[in-house]
Amino acid sequence: MMERYMKPYEYVEHTADMGLLVRGKSLPDLLKNAAQGLFETIAVVDTVDETDSVEIHLTAESVEDLFVEWLGELIFQHETKEIFFKRADIKDCSETEVSATVYGEPANFDKHEVYTEIKSVTYHQLQVVQRSDSSWFAQVIFDL
Repeated sequence: MMERYMKPYEYVEHTADMGLLVRGKSLPDLLKNAAQGLFETIAVVDTVDETDSVEIHLTAESVEDLFVEWLGELIFQHETKEIFFKRADIKDCSETEVSATVYGEPANFDKHEVYTEIKSVTYHQLQVVQRSDSSWFAQVIFDL
């Protein structure tokens, strides 16, 4: 019998906002999957090539802060550098620090199909939890 494939994240309906439920086998996996969910919320990633990269290094007080700052930094880089991202590669990660490279290409509105603009990551209903089997789960709400 084939095991049904589950995406590592799913969307959550929320008034005037949008949320993600994210799963990962490890904390780096959780951050990578959250980034993927974010990228795919903003635009169709299938049309994005990996011609540019941005290095990201963050430290935070807690794993919840790290999660929010990670997604916030991805939004900031997307907006300020006008890049659509396709993939995140987590190089080093702990509960209070992450180093990563994100890959994408400059925005080209003739080529890229945009879904929505995300203004910010919120702490509203935020959860970042390590489960008993060592896997991770997160819930996050974005302000659209």
